[in-house]
Amino acid sequence: MPSPGDLYTAPASKVDYELVRAFVLNAEQASLFSESPTFEVKEKRDKGNVAEAVAALSNTDGGVILVGVKDKDATGEDRIVGVPKSEHDALAGNLHALVPEAMPEIIPVAMPDGQRLVLVLRVDADAVPHPVMVSGKVLIRISGHSVPADRRRVLDLAARDQATPGTEQARMSVERRPWQPKDIALWPKDDSGKEARLRSGVLRIAGGLELPRRVLDRPWLGLAARQAALDSLNNSPLRSSPDWHLTTWDTVEARATDLRFLAKEVPQGIYRVQAGSYLHLADRRLSMLVGFRWADGAGFGDAIALEHLHHAMLGAMITIASTCAHVARAAGVAEPSDPLPGEGWLQPDNGLAVADVVSFGGLRPADGDEPRTSHFPSARAAGTSTDDLDSLARDWLTYWLLDMGRLARVDFEQWIAGWTRPDFLRMPVLA
Repeated sequence: MPSPGDLYTAPASKVDYELVRAFVLNAEQASLFSESPTFEVKEKRDKGNVAEAVAALSNTDGGVILVGVKDKDATGEDRIVGVPKSEHDALAGNLHALVPEAMPEIIPVAMPDGQRLVLVLRVDADAVPHPVMVSGKVLIRISGHSVPADRRRVLDLAARDQATPGTEQARMSVERRPWQPKDIALWPKDDSGKEARLRSGVLRIAGGLELPRRVLDRPWLGLAARQAALDSLNNSPLRSSPDWHLTTWDTVEARATDLRFLAKEVPQGIYRVQAGSYLHLADRRLSMLVGFRWADGAGFGDAIALEHLHHAMLGAMITIASTCAHVARAAGVAEPSDPLPGEGWLQPDNGLAVADVVSFGGLRPADGDEPRTSHFPSARAAGTSTDDLDSLARDWLTYWLLDMGRLARVDFEQWIAGWTRPDFLRMPVLA
């Protein structure tokens, strides 16, 4: 089931009445009708009221406007009153006339009676020239209100479009560290020499969120964000597999823009595993790396089965999506945000080959050359649901096997597509 926040990012084809209803109920519970900087409702169009809302959001962080929803004098689902079907074209014409350079995406959503619509307007503040004016005014959005911009804000808006990604103007100039997830250290330094004797493999998955522009005013991960990360990690499906067990996650390092966490092995299950994660905030990007390491502890086999590698991969992807979203909510910068592309690496330790740490079953290489590392190329999932992430995980594995020349008499593409996803691989429910 989609979460209410999906209204900001879901493909238009997936925006339906149930999603709008869930969003409205959640917004009411969270007091967003009076406090949100990215959400506004209009019961109906009245002259330029919708155009003014579009302009204000365009000059701030963007967001969502629902036309056909009451701001007051109703509660719960009774807020959703809809507008006549003819209003879709009328509103589009009104916006073309008043804010032609800032046309939002307009999604008509049929109400259950089939006679009226809720119009979902999604405003992308990064896709319009600034400042956006309406009726000679420059408006900006603050919590629950649209207000005229002062002179300094108008000048900032004029300069906004000249900035390249990563150089946006902010109140605080923070040192930018390079993001190199393939090489980030996730595990404590071993001085005993034990790790040098292990037959182990590491799976690294990276992803994250592009956050709204207002994060530039508070470019740090505060106490609420740190606790949100720990809460999400400790509800991660990586800790729930019947084939391995992890301790609770502990904070290893906590700095203004960097958080590092570790979950140690528990000597139960088929595999001995560790997990590490690293969160990094740079400008508007909240990036996250999750590492999953398995080894041959206590006499267990060192090669992970291909299907279990899929479980670890998807578990890491869910962990990234959940943790970044939960951290962004705790920091007050959750919407609107866009998922960053994901990327992955498989890295056998201590000079081993990929075939030493992954069991391929009946799949055999086309030649005798065994790769020492593997790369899962940068890609975007279709959405943030578990189904969307799982689809990308299976695509990655299919591409990887094809790229390595793993062939067999069986149709392994169909085999991978037919794997049953275990119940533990689901998005955690967090308060």
